[in-house]
Amino acid sequence: MEMIKDLFYKKDLKFLHFLNSTIKCNALDKIFLVLTNLGSAANTVAICLLMIGIGNTFIRNVGTRALIALTISHLIAQALKKTVTRERPKDVLTDINTFKIPLDRYSFPSGHTTAVFAIATTVSLYMPVLAIFILPLALLVGLSRIYLGVHYPSDVIVGMAIAVATSMVFFY
Repeated sequence: MEMIKDLFYKKDLKFLHFLNSTIKCNALDKIFLVLTNLGSAANTVAICLLMIGIGNTFIRNVGTRALIALTISHLIAQALKKTVTRERPKDVLTDINTFKIPLDRYSFPSGHTTAVFAIATTVSLYMPVLAIFILPLALLVGLSRIYLGVHYPSDVIVGMAIAVATSMVFFY
C-alpha cells in the first residue's frame, strides 16, 4: 500500500512541477490568477443566485439545484479538509512558484475546484449544449489551482469527483 501511495505522490509532484514551473510564463500567471477566482465562494454563490434571481422558471430551478449541489459538495470538501489536514504544496515544497493568494490552511480537496464543478456539472446535466463551454472552463479553474502552487493534482481530482457525484445525485 505504501508503494502505491508513493507512486501517486510522485505523479502528483511531477504534474505539479510541470504546471507550476515548466510551462510558467507571465501570460499564464495573469490568466490563471483571473480564472482561479471563478471558483471562489463569492463568485460561485453569486452565479447560483443570479440564475435564481433573474432566470426563467427553468433557469431558476437549475440555479437552485446548483446551489444545493454547491452547498452539499462544499460541506463534504470542508469535512475532508479538516479530517485529512494535508498541507498545501506552497507550504511544503521549496522548489515551486508561489503567488500571493489568501488561503485557508489545508489543501485536500480543492474547494475552488469542487465549487466550480458542482455548478458546471449541474448546469451541464440540465443544459447539455452548454457542457462544451462550461466543463472546460471548470477544468481550467482546477488546473489554475495546481499552476498557482496551492493544490496538488490529486486535490483537484478529488474536488472534481465530489462535485460531479453530488451534482449527479441531485439530477437523478
